[in-house]
Amino acid sequence: MSYPIRSMIVVLLAAAQISSAGAAGITWAKKGEFETCLESSLDKWLAARAALEVNEDPAAALLDNAAVATWTLETLAQCRARGGTAEAASEDRFAKYMAQWRQHIYDLAADIRKKNNSD
Repeated sequence: MSYPIRSMIVVLLAAAQISSAGAAGITWAKKGEFETCLESSLDKWLAARAALEVNEDPAAALLDNAAVATWTLETLAQCRARGGTAEAASEDRFAKYMAQWRQHIYDLAADIRKKNNSD
């Protein structure tokens, strides 16, 4: 299987895994448009990052706390701008979840590897 096809399969598996995981495990006090936006953005971000890990792409090593903090703040701002009510409690939950970003990426990458090995 060629590398681009394998990469595409990994990304699709990652997206499916995240979707089935219930939006990456964030439990919202109230779920509205803002929280849905955060989940959607997070799902895509985690899928892309886990695919880099699974493919052992050197770009995976370039991610650090500062880059994730910037992405988190930008995502919060984008979701606020899309409409819906931005709940302070939801922002706090999202930020706390993102503080554990490495673990979320590694867990998803491990799940993808496990699925790939079972086929």
